Amino acid sequence: MSPRQKKSLKLAPGEFELLELFWNHGAMTIAQTHEKLLARGRTLAYPTVQTRLNRLVEKKIIRKTGYYPAVYDAAVAQADVSGAYYDQLESFCGGNNAPLMLHLADKRDFQPSEIDALKIIIERYEKEQES
Repeated sequence: MSPRQKKSLKLAPGEFELLELFWNHGAMTIAQTHEKLLARGRTLAYPTVQTRLNRLVEKKIIRKTGYYPAVYDAAVAQADVSGAYYDQLESFCGGNNAPLMLHLADKRDFQPSEIDALKIIIERYEKEQES
């Protein structure tokens, strides 16, 4: 995805939810996608899921095979989407990301692997500060 596409990438919450399903579960048919949404407690009708998927195909955010039944998959990487929103968040925070990061950290429990990854990032920044 080009830098220009990243900046223009805007996803509604429902679109982001669908894309997230493909990142987590891989390629799926409409029926499989619908089942995953139902398992999450979402009560979307099958035609609504189909319409949303086809709109995401038009936006080139999701790919669709020509097979029957059609199989859909993410056409953009998770890093591309999160990177697209980073500039917005940084602007919103006035360049001071610490309050946002503290708020996010306080709102959820972390897995040990996530804590280890955060420690590595903090250590890297501490080393950069010492240099």
